[in-house]
Amino acid sequence: MNVIAPGPLDDSFYRDAETPESVARATQASVLHRLGKVEDIVPLVEFLASPGSQWITAQTLFINGGYLAR
Repeated sequence: MNVIAPGPLDDSFYRDAETPESVARATQASVLHRLGKVEDIVPLVEFLASPGSQWITAQTLFINGGYLAR
């Protein structure tokens, strides 16, 4: 099983739970200086659901625009 760990996304789920100040901090913390978009996540989900990912196992994939470097 693989896990996708997205960073802050520019959607109502995130924005409704945050203050304008915390959204601004998260935006600036990204290498691209923006929140993520659902469209940033979808290609990874599609890839992991494809036969091409069969050798990727037990991974946590952080897809977050550099918001959290590991």
